Amino acid sequence: MADVQKKRPFPKDVFTNLTKTECEGFLEVLHFAVQSESPEDVKDVLARFQSLFHFTRVIGGLAKLSPLGVFEGFTNVLNVSYPEEWLRLYWQKGYFEVDPVFKTALQEPGTQHWETTYQTASSDKQREFIAAAKEFGIADGITTGSADPACGVGTFCSFASAERVDAKRYVPLVEYFGYHVHLALLRTGPKSSQAVAPCVKELSLREMTILNWVKNGKTNWEIAKIIGVTERTVRFHVESIFSKLDVTSRSHAVATAIAHGLPNVV
Repeated sequence: MADVQKKRPFPKDVFTNLTKTECEGFLEVLHFAVQSESPEDVKDVLARFQSLFHFTRVIGGLAKLSPLGVFEGFTNVLNVSYPEEWLRLYWQKGYFEVDPVFKTALQEPGTQHWETTYQTASSDKQREFIAAAKEFGIADGITTGSADPACGVGTFCSFASAERVDAKRYVPLVEYFGYHVHLALLRTGPKSSQAVAPCVKELSLREMTILNWVKNGKTNWEIAKIIGVTERTVRFHVESIFSKLDVTSRSHAVATAIAHGLPNVV
């Protein structure tokens, strides 16, 4: 008789401390998570969860891993409410190399309360990162993730606050929710991706966002309307993209960026 895959037990304890309204809202969020068919759908699910449980900062995504489990770059970045300036610093200062929570999420899949993980911080760079995050209202939170180096992929989603998070109440909830987000991220992510090359790492978060819209066929005017800036500002960023990628056309910029691991920023 063939082995039957062990089923995940229903986590009754997750719902013990929730009100009736929260239970109904959470079931609705799970309903939309299961039906997610695009990164935008998954982002909407994360936003619904944030609204329901009053986290102030939420982000999720898909990361590319080497066969040894080494982080090689972000494939999808679904930013619901993290400050863009903080993400720019995180990207350009390479904080992912010292962030205790992110490193743990890739090495030891599961759910973690930042307050506990931060106790392992031992270097000046790690302490600098933690202090910088607090300045952006990202002091404490819960991160859940899953990593599969054999398939070259890892997923993560983080729910943060400027104040201390009630870990006893929210860790089991985020862990259960995170499993469904993990499946949604895998289902809606690209089938293959490249490691992020240095030329793409030089792009700012705003430039990556604009380049993703260029990839989707949007004009400068359309991109300006979508992200809420002037067309002149978009042209400025496009020229900067051309310079950093050493290209002279929009199509060449897109082709080069994709070949060098451009993350999908939603």
